[in-house]
Amino acid sequence: MISYDDIINDSPFIINHLITLNKTHDFYINKHIKNETDIQPSQYYMLMFLYYEMGATQSDIAKACLMDRSGVSRAFKEFEEKGLIKRNINENNKRSYKINLTQKGKKTAEFLIQKEKEWDNIICEELDIAHNDLLNLLSKVSLKSLEFNRKKF
Repeated sequence: MISYDDIINDSPFIINHLITLNKTHDFYINKHIKNETDIQPSQYYMLMFLYYEMGATQSDIAKACLMDRSGVSRAFKEFEEKGLIKRNINENNKRSYKINLTQKGKKTAEFLIQKEKEWDNIICEELDIAHNDLLNLLSKVSLKSLEFNRKKF
């Protein structure tokens, strides 16, 4: 009987490897999200976006996370109730809010960043390529993929 490991070892397609990385990463990070934070796995990218882009508007976050504004609004209502964010009226547009993480929100994001670093270290520990070189290579492939899709679709 063929095993999943054999399929991956024998696969000539990049996508099979990326899917495996994505699925195993999701399993790892979701376990930590569910057991050690006040957020849902579906809210992970919104929280991390806010960590790096403090003061973004809900529209900015929805666009960056490929979500609709109502979904982001519902998530932020939960975030606010849990003390993870503060919404402040946007001085440039009184109908929108700028979102900032509270201290609790920052601690949650920093905890998850630490878990991301652990994940990277675990999966890269036996590679013959430096972590930064791997990131550069993956960035080139990702950007090439984006460029291709923008030109063709």
